[in-house]
Amino acid sequence: MDDIEYAICEECGSEFVKRSSKMKALCPECTHILYGYPNCDHVFKDGKCIKCHWNGSRSEYIKQLLDKH
Repeated sequence: MDDIEYAICEECGSEFVKRSSKMKALCPECTHILYGYPNCDHVFKDGKCIKCHWNGSRSEYIKQLLDKH
């Protein structure tokens, strides 16, 4: 039985594994960038992280934040 639950990140729109994030509505990547929570150690295969399922998407807001650093 597959007990993995998925959600869609409200910031970047990527699907992610719910248990991989500290916040229910945001993927681990967005929670890391926005709130400083620990990030997933992403390992990509076929365009998605095999650990958290993040697809590499970034919202325009996140891109602007990263461009400032």
